[in-house]
Amino acid sequence: RARLSNPVQLEYWEKAWLDRFRALYTAHRELATAWARARDTPGPDADTRLAEAYTAWDGAIEAIDTARREQQASPGLQPAAKDALATLEREWDGVVAHRDYPMVDLDNNAAERAPRRPVVTRKNAYGSRTDDAAALAAAVWTVLGTAEKHGLNTLTYLTAYLDACGRAGGKPPQGTDLDRFLPWLASPDDLATWKQPPG
Repeated sequence: RARLSNPVQLEYWEKAWLDRFRALYTAHRELATAWARARDTPGPDADTRLAEAYTAWDGAIEAIDTARREQQASPGLQPAAKDALATLEREWDGVVAHRDYPMVDLDNNAAERAPRRPVVTRKNAYGSRTDDAAALAAAVWTVLGTAEKHGLNTLTYLTAYLDACGRAGGKPPQGTDLDRFLPWLASPDDLATWKQPPG
């Protein structure tokens, strides 16, 4: 992303780092798969595969850690490389923490994309400039984000919820009637219906 003084040097440096992180992503995928298998179908084979996956993860992390430490200590390191390694240094604890939480993706692209809809809406509509409008928007985006995360069609899901409000005399459902709309408590039939396009 930033230039080293020599383009050939930059290309070599960049490729070496991409290769290291490619190995880390591969090791993480293997670890996540082995971890899920050991959780869901425990046994000697699953334990062996998990141990092998941890070994591969440790090797990939060690390669990155060794390279970053050696390069940070290098007196001829270019400013662009220093900046990139400083970023890695800041994020290092978060990277290595994935060993203990293999079920968590290395990327947080979903978290980075999550605010996109509210930001674009704010830019386009500018809201009504009231606290109530902001609170309502936050609630709606949270509910729809939860529905999306569970693979539901948000329009079908929202229509079902608003229909339930209409059947309740225009009031929001309460108690078990509301629990029905929590994806983790919803019935398999409701979930199957809400995954379909409206119609």
